[in-house]
Amino acid sequence: MRHKQFILIIFFIFLIYGCAQNNLELKTKSETQELDQVFQVKSTLQGGDPPYNFTVVTTDGEAVRLSDFIENKKPVIVYFFATWCPWCAKDYAALSKVYKNYEDKVGILSIDLDLSEDLIAIREYKKKYPELKNTMFAPGQTEILVNYRITKTTTKYAIDRNGKIIYIGIGAFGEKKWKALLDALVKSDEIKSVESLPVTSKKVSVITK
Repeated sequence: MRHKQFILIIFFIFLIYGCAQNNLELKTKSETQELDQVFQVKSTLQGGDPPYNFTVVTTDGEAVRLSDFIENKKPVIVYFFATWCPWCAKDYAALSKVYKNYEDKVGILSIDLDLSEDLIAIREYKKKYPELKNTMFAPGQTEILVNYRITKTTTKYAIDRNGKIIYIGIGAFGEKKWKALLDALVKSDEIKSVESLPVTSKKVSVITK
C-alpha cells in the first residue's frame, strides 16, 4: 500500500514539475463553461474531512499555517490561482465586490499553482485587487499541490471554523455565488456542507489540463 502511495506522489511531482518546466501548458489550453458552473475536484479529501495542514510565506513575508485559522476559529477559503489565468481574474473581480462585508469573518488564502511564479510577481498581481488587500497570497509548493490534487486554477476548498471542509469545487464564481459560499462559512455551525449554489448563464472559460 505504501509503495502504491509513493508511486502516486512521485507521479504528481513529475506532473507538476513538468508543467512548470514547459511554461505551463495550462496557459494555452482552455474549455468553455458556464460562469458559476462547478466541477468536482478529484481529491482524497471530502466534505467533513479536516484539511491537510501546511505553511506558506505570504507576499507580506508572513509565515502562515492553515491550522492558524482553525486554532483561531476563523473559516477560510483556500484558493488556487495563477497570475496569467483570466478566470481567476473574473473570480477575484467578483469577490472584490462582496468581500468587504466578510473580511473580519472569513479568511482568503490564495496559493499560486504555477511554481515558476515568485513572490514579486504575485505581490504585483495582488495590487490589481485593492479590495482584497486583507487577504493572503502566497507561492505554491509541490507538496501542497500534490496533497490537494491541484490540476486546475479556480479550485476552492472552504473550511469552517471547526476545521472541517464544507465545500470543494472548481470554476469561476459571480458575486451571488461568492456571497452564498461566504454566508455558508459564516453560518457553518448550522450546516454540514454546501451542496448547491446559485448558477447564472454567462459563458466563460476554465483553465484545464
